[in-house]
Order: sequence, then structure tokens, then C-alpha cells
Amino acid sequence: MRKTKTAGFTLVETVIATALAAIGFALIFQGLSGAVRLTQASRETTRAVLVAKSVLAENTLNPGETHVQGITGGIAWILNANVLVEREDGVKLIRYDVFAEGAKGRRVHLATERTSIQ
Repeated sequence: MRKTKTAGFTLVETVIATALAAIGFALIFQGLSGAVRLTQASRETTRAVLVAKSVLAENTLNPGETHVQGITGGIAWILNANVLVEREDGVKLIRYDVFAEGAKGRRVHLATERTSIQ
């Protein structure tokens, strides 16, 4: 009597293929979750930059005031001002530094220098 080969996979081949597929799916899901985390971090950093730019654009400190802080849209910010140069005619060069921090700890620091006439 002659043995005939039947078409199909053995149990060992099926188990190995299932294990490889499971490992592949796990790697794909891990990569996707990492991409989601990076997207969220990027979004928070972008919001912090926009708040810091807005604070720099909208706030000029009153004479003698060197420190202001606040929270805008969930982003905490601090505005510091330092007089770098003061001329005899009342013109000052002031450096403004804004530090903004999101809820998850993403930090941004923006700085600019402006002149002020007193």
C-alpha cells in the first residue's frame, strides 16, 4: 500500500506561523502607540510655543516690573524682563524671556530684545 501525501500544514507549522503573526502584530501596535505619544508631545510643545509667542507679543511690562506669570489654555508661563542697556536720554534695551510649560512637562523658552523709551 502506498502512502499519499495530503495537502495542508502540520500542527507545528501552524503554531509557528501563529506565533510569528502575534509577534508582528505586537510590534506594529507598539510602534503605533509610540507614534501617538510623539504626536501628543508635539501638540503640547506647539501649544506652549504659541502661548509663549502670544505672551511676548501682548505683554510689555510696566516700569519697575520684572516678573509676570499666568496660565493660558492650560499652559503655565513666566515672563521675565531685564534691562540690558539704559542710555541717558531714557532709551532702554530690555531682554524679555518667556518660559512656558504644558501639563505633561513640555517646556519652551523664547527670548527677544526690545527698546523702550521712558
